[in-house]
Amino acid sequence: MGQLDKLWDYQQAELELAKLNKEMRSSPNYQKRGKLQKLLREQMDVITGFEKELETRSSQLASMQAQLEALLHDYDLEKSELDIMEADEEATPEELTESKKAIEKLLGKVSALSRELNATVEYCDKLSESINATFSKVVRAKRDYDAVRTVCDEEREGFAPRIKELEEKLEQIRKDIPNELFERYSTLKKNHIAPIALLSNGQCGGCHMALPAVVEKRVQSGTTIVRCENCGRILYYRQ
Repeated sequence: MGQLDKLWDYQQAELELAKLNKEMRSSPNYQKRGKLQKLLREQMDVITGFEKELETRSSQLASMQAQLEALLHDYDLEKSELDIMEADEEATPEELTESKKAIEKLLGKVSALSRELNATVEYCDKLSESINATFSKVVRAKRDYDAVRTVCDEEREGFAPRIKELEEKLEQIRKDIPNELFERYSTLKKNHIAPIALLSNGQCGGCHMALPAVVEKRVQSGTTIVRCENCGRILYYRQ
């Protein structure tokens, strides 16, 4: 058996293995498992996004709380100073007015910051609720995924003997194929599912292009590797 015969057998076994794997993965249970896997990844990404946002907002809360404490401290100082001035007969109306304005300004800042802080707390609460709701979806999806995965494992067991047989066959054939030839095959496989095309009735079995008689004779001679002038596949003639 020539090198191309071996390579042709390798391709046939490889195509059969691909077909078998496709058949296995096209079952309803495998399709469902794939959808659940995608759902789980998406929901976990959503949770990660929520958690990062919650972390950012929590840091903002800590900063706002520190600012609020500082403003309340300044307010207490200003209020104490105003109380002292109001009890001091020597305090001028202008001084009292300025002190009251400073207090009003501080109260305005406290009020604005308190509203912002409350809004942020409310937003964080909603984020936490969203995280919990999404996590509940993940738990349900994970339960469904585990169940369908068990079924898929059972289905795979039915395909396993034939898959193993083909894998062993490929490994055995590969030993008899020169590395240079196999590398050419692998390169062509990047563009063609079946890199070797059967020559039949003077046509390339891959692109169905009619070949010149001289090319057909070269392929039939089996003395050299001939590629289709149109699609680039390796041409093979089966005796």
